Amino acid sequence: MEILDKVEGVVSRALPTMSDRGWLIRAAGPIKSKVSEESVNKINEPALELINRGGKRWRPVMMILCCELAGGKAEDVLPLSPLVEFPHNGSLIIDDIEDKAELRRGKPAVHKIYGEDMSINTGNLLYFLPTFLIDESDFTDELKLKLYRYYNVNLRRLHFGQGLDIQWHNVHDSYPSVEEYMQMCRFKTGSLTRLAAQIGFAVGGTDPNTCMSLGEIFEEVGVAFQIIDDITNLTTGNPGKDRGDDIVEGKKSLPVIFHAMADPDSIPRLVELFDEAAELGADAGKVQIEEAISLLEGSGSIERARNRAFEMIRGAKGMIEKSFQNSSALDSLSSMFDGFLPEEYR
Repeated sequence: MEILDKVEGVVSRALPTMSDRGWLIRAAGPIKSKVSEESVNKINEPALELINRGGKRWRPVMMILCCELAGGKAEDVLPLSPLVEFPHNGSLIIDDIEDKAELRRGKPAVHKIYGEDMSINTGNLLYFLPTFLIDESDFTDELKLKLYRYYNVNLRRLHFGQGLDIQWHNVHDSYPSVEEYMQMCRFKTGSLTRLAAQIGFAVGGTDPNTCMSLGEIFEEVGVAFQIIDDITNLTTGNPGKDRGDDIVEGKKSLPVIFHAMADPDSIPRLVELFDEAAELGADAGKVQIEEAISLLEGSGSIERARNRAFEMIRGAKGMIEKSFQNSSALDSLSSMFDGFLPEEYR
């Protein structure tokens, strides 16, 4: 809880509720003419709307634990928490526009409140904004360059993943292979987990080659978390979202892909259900959504995907535990992973 409180404090200082000229200079560099604080705050409002709704903040916590695993101190990397938290929230704003989503974290999606134009601008700003924290740091130029490289390549990876996801959910009768899906998730979801690990280990003093290999382990954890999130959408429903809204959006999640492999004869009906749900929306299309979920449950595809995710987390946890000596940071990281695993997988 103490770490989470500190992360929240860093996030709120990096993007304050009320921004002044001093903050704008930190974020945008020297300015020659006056810009009203009201105008700057309006730019930031869509971001603050989503960030202030909360979130698990597990990426910055993971980043801090990785730094400690490498022999560094939490306070050394804590100020960089927005480097993984801001682009995550920015991607959610943009993702909701692309998916025409209605809800996010239990409230109207940001673009429903502020409009698509301002939301796109602010969502994109969140991709670039936190890098000023690297500039402000006391790190060596060599370490700053490493952090910029890690940040930039992982943001590029995130957008390649989103591009693949959009292509697939726009065509309901086409299904990617499991291998293609896994790479999409490595790009889209694994990238920020990979980034969190690479930043943490780099600040902790880990050499670049080891940062890369450890980043790949944590990337797999990010993929597993995405699979679990998709399964939750189809079962209990994600907090603050409608159960099965991935069906409405035409999302080709791992359970859907496994189902297409296990029961190809049912694909025409599944395509019809996706089409009808997309046309009707989450409320009016509940019958179609539930029938589609029943098909996935009946083929055992949801359970198969769940087991795949659990195996991935257990495998990553085992590799990390073999790579580091016992410590409080390792215990905390293992406990974080255990929180996603049933007893038989721990």
